[in-house]
Amino acid sequence: MTTALEDYQARMRRVLDHIDRHLEEAPDLETLSRVAAFSKFHFHRQFTAIFGVPLHRYVQLARMKRAAQELMIKDAQSVTDIAMDAGYEAPDAFARAFRQRLGQTPSAFRKSPDWEAWLSAFGPLDTARSKIMQIIFDHTDVMIREVPPTPVAIMEHRGNRSGLGDTFDRFRAWRLAAGLSPETSPTFMVFRSEREPAEPDAYSMDICIGTDRQTLLPSRA
Repeated sequence: MTTALEDYQARMRRVLDHIDRHLEEAPDLETLSRVAAFSKFHFHRQFTAIFGVPLHRYVQLARMKRAAQELMIKDAQSVTDIAMDAGYEAPDAFARAFRQRLGQTPSAFRKSPDWEAWLSAFGPLDTARSKIMQIIFDHTDVMIREVPPTPVAIMEHRGNRSGLGDTFDRFRAWRLAAGLSPETSPTFMVFRSEREPAEPDAYSMDICIGTDRQTLLPSRA
């Protein structure tokens, strides 16, 4: 028998999944309220209360974050294609929105991301997701999968998140020099600490790329 809380959790999961799958369409209030099976007024009020941001702002942030991630990892994909994937009808509209949000053009961000601006721009989205996950997370949602051993090259980041930009820049420069493409060599991030630890300098994560080459990544400066 499904409890009221379980039903509520399932509805919110459906909404999050629908947003993630349809970012190019910018899901609207009417569509998502139907997905949640709530009235528009009730759904909008509940969404804002749980996530701390209105629905339209959440969708905008999610679309822009995905576009920014694609700029970082899909070197061969044009800015125009990424703009279209993000649901923008013209690349200049995407460029204006991107610059307004991150303070850089998409091309400038691709070459040298400003990670402090990234953290500032997408902090509300990360906070919103963490809030809802605290509410709806259930251990039964965890899937354990066995995968073949994958040799990887690893670059460590240890210390304040504000230094992530330097780490990613060095990783991308090395990846390019090594001739490894994210399209053919899977990239992973392994988080070894809380996203926002009590002590900022305790932040810890690894960037990995699949390769069977005997190689060495550059050490931290």
